[in-house]
Amino acid sequence: MSARAKKQFLIYETVIEYLKRQIADGQLKPGDRLPTVIALAEQLSVNQASVREAYRVLQTLGVLTLGRGKGTFVADTVTAPNDLLVNLHFAERQSIGHLQEARRLLEPAVAALAAQRATPEEIKAIMAAAEELERVDRYGEDYIDPDVRFHEIVFLAAHNPVIAQFLSAIRERLVDSRRLTKNIPDAIEKAAHYHKLIAIAIKERNPEAARMLMSHHVDDVEHSYMESESSE
Repeated sequence: MSARAKKQFLIYETVIEYLKRQIADGQLKPGDRLPTVIALAEQLSVNQASVREAYRVLQTLGVLTLGRGKGTFVADTVTAPNDLLVNLHFAERQSIGHLQEARRLLEPAVAALAAQRATPEEIKAIMAAAEELERVDRYGEDYIDPDVRFHEIVFLAAHNPVIAQFLSAIRERLVDSRRLTKNIPDAIEKAAHYHKLIAIAIKERNPEAARMLMSHHVDDVEHSYMESESSE
């Protein structure tokens, strides 16, 4: 992820938080039409791509809806601003749950295939992404790029074009999930630990170890997220 892309990620987070606050304060009510992408970008002094991405995330979570040729609206599903904020939180949790369910089904098998099929160059790239995540954890740097890139390379190293299409379908959800899990205590440290072990299993051509470790990694992410939610 380039520096520009990282900055855009952070900006679209800011747009999401702005819209959530507007909803919580009652400035935006269920059924209200949102500003156009151009108008909101100018209002917040951000680029239009960041506003589009924020709208996309909130549409995916069911907080915003699209009216045909009429614009983007706050979902007309609740009657009070606070209820809508609670609904947003529930939708985020539900989205994480659906993503983790898909990851449990896919990623352990994908890791096993990668251990069998990865080229030497792909193995080096997988190991490099794992080692970069270790480094950013140590120095407190941005972790989204090496984290997502590790999983992307593993998907590609399975050398199955249909699986690669699955990656395209869930990539945005993977990035979205990092927005929700990035502040969990020790999240990066634990991810770096699992990534390194998975990379070693793939390098050693051990599909069963890669499968097991990836399964443990995905389960750990979900467990940590649910634990952090229950402690709030």
